[in-house]
Amino acid sequence: MDIKHLPNKGFILNSVRIKWNDDRDSVREKIGNKHKEDDKTIDVAEYFDGDESVKIHQKRDVYKNLNAINDLLFLHYDKYNKLRELEVHSGFDIMIDNIRLGFGNEISDILKQFQESGVEYLETEKGNYLVPNLKITKVNSESMGGNGTGLSYFYATSEINHLTDL
Repeated sequence: MDIKHLPNKGFILNSVRIKWNDDRDSVREKIGNKHKEDDKTIDVAEYFDGDESVKIHQKRDVYKNLNAINDLLFLHYDKYNKLRELEVHSGFDIMIDNIRLGFGNEISDILKQFQESGVEYLETEKGNYLVPNLKITKVNSESMGGNGTGLSYFYATSEINHLTDL
């Protein structure tokens, strides 16, 4: 199954167009309410000199086995329950124009397709690639703690300031 990434707009999943900033309940309904809500507050005070007021409020829905066994994706929402991020871990190919990002495919082959299409990317960490104008990140398996250099993770977002403030 493919997910078609629509830069600055959203994505198409199972022939359904989902736009950045869509309401959480609307997205859930479009995908058939096959989610598991996974909202939590993460205490990160230890990284901010013990400041207990610093917390990350994560609002996300997890979709497992949506179309096939072992597919996995997360949809992240802001504090107003508006869609902001797509995170894909397995089970889908990602289409961006004529470029196919297949999980397990060598990331060097995928990068070559981007180069041939004139799409610029940055290696932010070993095996982790940011494509600023498409607002995406792709990561190889080794970088995610696995083995090999095949595609293991895809991330798309409505805005990338948090990724470019490195």
